Amino acid sequence: MIAQKYINLGYATYKVLPLCGLSRSSYYYQSKTGKRGRKVSQHTLSHDGILYSNAYVLERIEWLLSQEFIDYGYEKVAAWLKNTERLVINEKKVYRLMKQARLLSQRIRRNKRGKRIAQDLLPSPEAAFQCLQTDIKYIYIHGQHRNALLITVLDVYSRGVLGYRLAWSVTKHQVIELMKEILYHYQLPEKATLRTDNGSQFEAGLFREYLKEMAIEHEFTHVATPQENCYIESFHSIIESAVCSKYEFEDLQEAKETFNRFMNFYNHERLHGSLGKQAPSQFLKRTNSAKKLRNLPLEQTTDGKLKLTTQLVES
Repeated sequence: MIAQKYINLGYATYKVLPLCGLSRSSYYYQSKTGKRGRKVSQHTLSHDGILYSNAYVLERIEWLLSQEFIDYGYEKVAAWLKNTERLVINEKKVYRLMKQARLLSQRIRRNKRGKRIAQDLLPSPEAAFQCLQTDIKYIYIHGQHRNALLITVLDVYSRGVLGYRLAWSVTKHQVIELMKEILYHYQLPEKATLRTDNGSQFEAGLFREYLKEMAIEHEFTHVATPQENCYIESFHSIIESAVCSKYEFEDLQEAKETFNRFMNFYNHERLHGSLGKQAPSQFLKRTNSAKKLRNLPLEQTTDGKLKLTTQLVES
């Protein structure tokens, strides 16, 4: 730099800089190394006034993610830390900690451009049990090298599971028995709707007649439009990440025992993003709904058949 040459020779800096066309700020500027911005916090405060280190917070996150059926992303982890651990922490910090520890789930991001979402065909219930959705999902039983079928009936309003069956096959008679069980334990509103796809079990005249007798309106989705049954499809996605990707079942009984635990966990403990980070049962309670979700499944008799319990759900 020419200005520096003459300054080193002893000329005054304030005289040299104007002659060289340099401002004082440009001359004295020194570039900074390292990451810019405010330094990241190394501690997290709790509502009790206790200061916890990031290492401790990360330990609690790792403990949570190690629990059965937990497949949370950083938003639900942040909600858990706030509500259960009583920490004053935001989602940005939770994301940073989980990213550094490689705890973020690697989800496939699909391009949604050009896709038409049939939002006008989605149900918008104003109360619990007004709109139900059901569908069937394959569950692979590794020890027996074959698929079992899982059918679940979901309440759209609370996202709660009202009933399910896991068996080698699902017939129209089994679907009717499942609906009988649900109607025994839950009192549906005067106007209730069940939405299904066009599966043979649901198209069967016997099943359709049963719903008609029970004053339940039966809706079919358009062919090849699973988005119209999106709530149950979303539930199946949760099952895939929280159960199927974590377990290899030796037999059908082991799978049933696992799904027994999962269904109750889902209804009463699992944080649901669309419910404000609440479980379905908590959502019903906080919306002052008289409806409650029962514990699943029914008691099992020695002959392997399911029997009805006498405890009804308040309505």
